[in-house]
Amino acid sequence: MKFSSCLAALFILSGCVGNLGPDSEPLDGPLAAPGGGGSEPGHGGGGDGEVGGTGSGGDEVPLPQPHEPCADGVCWDAPAVTAMCGEVTIVEDFSSGMYNVHERPVSVPAGVPVELTLQSAAGLWNPALLVFNEGGEIVHDGEISLSDEDLQVELITTGKDSSEAAVRVTADSPTQLSLLATSWGVVESGFTAPMPTDAVYDLALDTACAPSLPGDLLSPPNFDPNDIDGGFFLLPYSDPPGLYDRKADGCSRGTKLLINVIYTVATHWKGIRPQLAPIAVRDLNEGPCSTVDHATHEDGTHVDIVAGCATEVACQDNNPAIELAKLFVDTGMACGIINNDPAVQAVVNAYFNQTQSYEPWHGQFMRSVSGHTHHFHVRVKMPNGQCN
Repeated sequence: MKFSSCLAALFILSGCVGNLGPDSEPLDGPLAAPGGGGSEPGHGGGGDGEVGGTGSGGDEVPLPQPHEPCADGVCWDAPAVTAMCGEVTIVEDFSSGMYNVHERPVSVPAGVPVELTLQSAAGLWNPALLVFNEGGEIVHDGEISLSDEDLQVELITTGKDSSEAAVRVTADSPTQLSLLATSWGVVESGFTAPMPTDAVYDLALDTACAPSLPGDLLSPPNFDPNDIDGGFFLLPYSDPPGLYDRKADGCSRGTKLLINVIYTVATHWKGIRPQLAPIAVRDLNEGPCSTVDHATHEDGTHVDIVAGCATEVACQDNNPAIELAKLFVDTGMACGIINNDPAVQAVVNAYFNQTQSYEPWHGQFMRSVSGHTHHFHVRVKMPNGQCN
């Protein structure tokens, strides 16, 4: 954990009370709109006080007022997460007592609504969810949402009178947001009150798009088709950051198909197992940065993958390894995986046989070879579409 330097000022509404101390009781009623007007949050109505714009009918639209939570409070820079098709849930807590705000980068796709929900799972506190856009500007202060042609933001529920705060966002292009998870007690104190140390929350990202079908591959947005060396393309550095780590350029080249498979799996892996992401991408090709003498890795179709417990044979929980291997199967372009765990192999091979119809590498999708107890050795199809 480290202290955050918040990118922009947060906004809270006037009428806030002073330091409330730790959250111990549900909070009463919504904060007053600027100037004391009684409009419902998110409806664009305004009172007679300060307002920031004019609606379509000439009505003034209230805007939130600035505040600096990470200057007044203590923020934790939480790991980034990517909103994938379907629902991703992250469980976190404030048990350390060191922070009263958790700030988390979130990447959202283009053109599909993403519901962001902060649910209080333990402790007595009312969740407050605040959202910044890619430029570090406030787009949701917990009650009032701001939208433009690039990013539409809609309030679902504030969390002031319940255990759930939620907002729906739709981005015109792939966008990185910053979500801040805290309580209304902290917000109303000017971000000086602590969070209760028994506070536990679920942060859910529900993306309204159909799950990818096998063969629906993603491609790195920063891929350079002109960067070719020895007939192989370069796997670029992770964009957005946090999907994968890679070695130096000399060991990070392969076919375009291999690069797309790696990027697709890394993106989905970040969504379903953020605690084990980013994956570590080791040698694609055997280059000057290789630390072992590979018998393969010469035709641009091989890669070594490390993902913590998911690629460790000795791990007591086989589910991460099974999930990661299935992601490779789901691309419809992976020939096979070498990893010496028979229990994982049994499940994954059955899954491959149920979902794919092509001949895998050496007749079996997942198999054992000496020296493969700490990583996945993955091979994708050759340019002719074959595995053997």
